[in-house]
Amino acid sequence: MDRRSLLTGVAAAGLVIGLPGPASAAPARPVLEYGYDGGFVPAGWNALRAPALVVYRDGTAIADAAHRWRLRDTDRLVRQAVAVVRDPANGTATLGPDDPQIADAPDTYFRAGGRRLSAYALETYRQYGAYPAATYALYDALEKAATRVRMHGERYRPHAIKLVAVPLDTAEGEIRPWPRHVTPPAFDGKDQWQSVTHLRGPAARAAIRALPHADPADWHLYRLPTGRLVTASWRRLLPHEH
Repeated sequence: MDRRSLLTGVAAAGLVIGLPGPASAAPARPVLEYGYDGGFVPAGWNALRAPALVVYRDGTAIADAAHRWRLRDTDRLVRQAVAVVRDPANGTATLGPDDPQIADAPDTYFRAGGRRLSAYALETYRQYGAYPAATYALYDALEKAATRVRMHGERYRPHAIKLVAVPLDTAEGEIRPWPRHVTPPAFDGKDQWQSVTHLRGPAARAAIRALPHADPADWHLYRLPTGRLVTASWRRLLPHEH
């Protein structure tokens, strides 16, 4: 069987396939999104957390705000997601009298067709069959697509970042001076517990150079010019966040 016949057969089977090469500019809003929210995590982590997968109308898919790939047959994924999120019962766990009550787990959320559905502790409760089969089937399909993007996609590296800083009273470890050429975080206004700043262009490039890290989970300690102690990290902005 030649390559064209093979691809045609796989597509007919309804599988999601990555297309090689750089993806084109994505539309303003994603048509499908899935990720995690909440749970027992350090301060600032939820503000910085990227969706596990976002899919745009042209098939561009971005996983973890770190890898980008073009997917085929995204219409099927969107239809599946819309069918799940429009029924609130798909986000309701049904537990038996002997099933455990799990605390501090994240919500898994799905967003499609202008609606959002959350399922608390979806993965943890799977062994108890707490959620409808349709919810787990959607999760599996989206995670499979996200895995393909992570494995085969190009690195997603726009000159646009989300910088999150959290003030601290004390800390142990290396404390670096805040980089001179990066605007320090501000904690004025309503939110005194974290600072969220979107940087683009030269400002983003300066922050990327001066605030190196392995990934968004890699937070570092800094001393601001005011003397305030903060922990900070950043991730790339998604196209619809620019």
